[in-house]
Amino acid sequence: MTFDSLHPLLKRQVKKYLGLQEEIPEHLFNFLKSINQSYQLYDSNRELVDRAMKLSGEELFEKNAKLFEEAARQRSLINNIKDAIRTISPEQEINDDDILRIGEILTNTVKERKEFEKQLEEARQNAEQSLETRKLFLANISHEIRTPINAISGMSGILADTEISETQKQYVNAIQSSSKSLMVIVNDILDMSKLESGKFSAEFIPFDIQSIVDPLYTSYLLRTDEKGIALSIEYPENMPKWVFGDPTRLGQILNNLISNAIKFTDKGKVSLKITFEKKGKLNEFCFNVTDTGIGIDQEKLKTIFEFFSQEDNTITRRFGGAGLGLAISKSIAELLGGEIKVESQKNVGSTFKFCLSMPEANEQSKNETRVHSDLSGQNVLIVEDNELNRFLAVTILKKWNAIIHIAENGEEAVAAVKDKNIDIVLMDIQMPVMDGVAASLAIRNELKSNVPIIALTANALESEKEKCWQAGMNEYITKPYNPEFLLEKIIFLIENNSKSEDQNSENISLENLSELMNGSKEQMIKMTTVFLDQIEKHFNEIKFALNENDLEQITAITHKLKSSFKLFGLHKTGVLLERIEQRAKSLGRKELNSELQIILNMQPRLTYLVQKELNQLILSNTNS
Repeated sequence: MTFDSLHPLLKRQVKKYLGLQEEIPEHLFNFLKSINQSYQLYDSNRELVDRAMKLSGEELFEKNAKLFEEAARQRSLINNIKDAIRTISPEQEINDDDILRIGEILTNTVKERKEFEKQLEEARQNAEQSLETRKLFLANISHEIRTPINAISGMSGILADTEISETQKQYVNAIQSSSKSLMVIVNDILDMSKLESGKFSAEFIPFDIQSIVDPLYTSYLLRTDEKGIALSIEYPENMPKWVFGDPTRLGQILNNLISNAIKFTDKGKVSLKITFEKKGKLNEFCFNVTDTGIGIDQEKLKTIFEFFSQEDNTITRRFGGAGLGLAISKSIAELLGGEIKVESQKNVGSTFKFCLSMPEANEQSKNETRVHSDLSGQNVLIVEDNELNRFLAVTILKKWNAIIHIAENGEEAVAAVKDKNIDIVLMDIQMPVMDGVAASLAIRNELKSNVPIIALTANALESEKEKCWQAGMNEYITKPYNPEFLLEKIIFLIENNSKSEDQNSENISLENLSELMNGSKEQMIKMTTVFLDQIEKHFNEIKFALNENDLEQITAITHKLKSSFKLFGLHKTGVLLERIEQRAKSLGRKELNSELQIILNMQPRLTYLVQKELNQLILSNTNS
């Protein structure tokens, strides 16, 4: 690899931050080679995405055209039959020619109808195959791009924790900023897929708004300094520190809006102003992102929130971008109960605004989820085929004093669990010899082991997550990951291993429901859909009641839920809810906290079980 063969973006960064012009120093060669490969991989995959989307649109247009042609043929046949019948008069004798004509028309109609049904079935099968191909394509993109990004992001994070000079810190920050930019594109593509499949979801947890906004300000300060524009954040006075909501999704919206504002502003400033109005226990927060950039034509304002939409082609050539950020931000805002509005004037600037209602939480709610940062005496098995990712995981776990075991594929992982006293497994999914899903199935079914397994993978698709649940894994974390988040999950699963065993052995049964509904699948589908909505609604109510120390409300909610869970055959969950109901009448919050945390952590697994059963009900009802 020579200096001239570097990716154009990397070449500019190397010139600017490292002062290199022609030769690459030996001690930087391997590091720059890895980054250069990830940049080139991103370019090739971006081209594949564009081609795949274009091909999908052309196929859809072709299928629609064929359907319109068939509909026209059907209308013509119906008219022919009507004309034939009109030729037969009750007053006149029916001759053989008339009968033959009607018979011929009806025969041809049946033949063409069968042919049309055959074509529809082929189209359905092709559509299903196309969907599976697209899922596989997205899974491969996710894995191939996230794997090197995880190594770059993780290793640069470890480097940032060492003693380095201020200049070197700037270089590390630039590397981390670049890896985050790559992740934005990957996440946008995957989020678009989730939106189209209706699997986009939000969580409801306590968080500090300032802890989401301040890192955004820090990460973008370097970019604004380079462009010579100002960046400011304005918080309201007396803003609640802790609120309930989805910090990840809120950060995603703000990241997209601030990034766009900086991208399209060459002079002046970009600002984020937060306001809030207290309404009982709720707080309405409004987020305003304002810039003095190029602005947007009024006639284009209606289309900027559409997928792959930008004001015009010159915008893409000049500023880059896939045209996904605003469309996804709009959908996220609506998912959280808000709406993004925009005001803009060409060559003056733009303001994007959205408001969210979030109940106030307290610091105690957040602190209760914190864990000690030590894994002394715990045997952790790392199952990873990628050398850099393996080195990263080992480096992180050594900081927490874990006893580390290594397996480079699923077969080695199964052997390690069988022969060693492993406390928890960190399992990659795509590996040679035996993949992570097959290894987890072997651990559960052949070894009969209930050791906690965390899927630690570069694959971020919901369909892959479902496969992991089905294989008996306890948790699913995508790369690149937050080390502290990983630590929290490891300690919780180790401490609650016996409880996790109970949770994963919980099975759903619709026998009682079927008897109640007299075997009517339509009624069972309606009841299961309502129950699925109940789980999310009432579990969020439990979180809110727990935050407010409202034991009376917890008693009422668990009383409602216990019978529903037993109706669906989820008896262990029903018994736990009944236990919480009874204990909430006489005990305090601290005595109940551990049981409530267990039931709240069971929500994703329970939701998956009910959703899976609902899908099977719908499929069997369609086929019957």
